[in-house]
Amino acid sequence: MKNVWMTILIAVLVLALATGVAVWSALYRVVAQPAWIAGDQRDTYFYGSQGEGKTAGVPYWVWLAMPRIFPEHMPGLGGYASLGMSWEEGKEMPIGFAKQRVGYIRVIGNCALCHVISQSNGPDRAPSIIPAMPGRTTDITPLLAFWKACAADPRFNADEFFAEIDSDTKLPILDRMLYRYVLIPRTRNVLMGDPAQALFSPALRAHIRDPHSDKPFADPQLKR
Repeated sequence: MKNVWMTILIAVLVLALATGVAVWSALYRVVAQPAWIAGDQRDTYFYGSQGEGKTAGVPYWVWLAMPRIFPEHMPGLGGYASLGMSWEEGKEMPIGFAKQRVGYIRVIGNCALCHVISQSNGPDRAPSIIPAMPGRTTDITPLLAFWKACAADPRFNADEFFAEIDSDTKLPILDRMLYRYVLIPRTRNVLMGDPAQALFSPALRAHIRDPHSDKPFADPQLKR
C-alpha cells in the first residue's frame, strides 16, 4: 500500500511540474527578437523590446485584428498609420511597436513610439523618418482611445477575433484555447481600464508621467 501511495505522489508531483512548465512556457518564456533588430542600433531603437516580461503587452493577433474588426473607431483609412504612427515602407508594423515572444507573441511600445516622426515629401514619395526628436513628438492619445473604444465594443470577443484571425492563420489548438479563455478576456479588461498598462513597461509609463525625471533610466537598456 505504501508503494501505491508513493507512486501516486510521484505522479502528482510530475503532473504539477509539467503543468508549471507548460504555463511558464505559454505565458512567460522570453525568446530573443530576430537578429536584424538586435544587430542594428537604428532597428533596435525603432523595433526593440524594452522591459520585456514587465508589461502585459497586447497579444499579436489581437493587435493585428483590431483595426480590421473596428475600423469605425479609427479616424480614417490606413490602420495604425491613421492614428499618427510613423511607418517605414516594407516593415510589418509601425515604428515604436516591438514584437516579441514572451510566452505568447505580444506587441509592446518602446521609446520610438513617442520620439520618432515622419515628414511628408509629397504624394509620390515616401515620407522622411526623423529618428530622434526632443520632447514627446507623437501624440499617442488617439491610439489609446482607439484601443479603449475597441474594448468597450461588444464585438470584442473570441468569436469575432477568430473570424478575423482565421483569415490569416490557423492557430494551434492550445494557442486557440489560450486566446479564447485567457488572452482576449484579459486584454479587454486591461484596455478598458488603462490601455497604457498594456502598451508600456512600468519604467516607460513613469517617464511619460514625468519626462524630466532620470529615475526611469536606471535601466541600462532604456538609458541606451
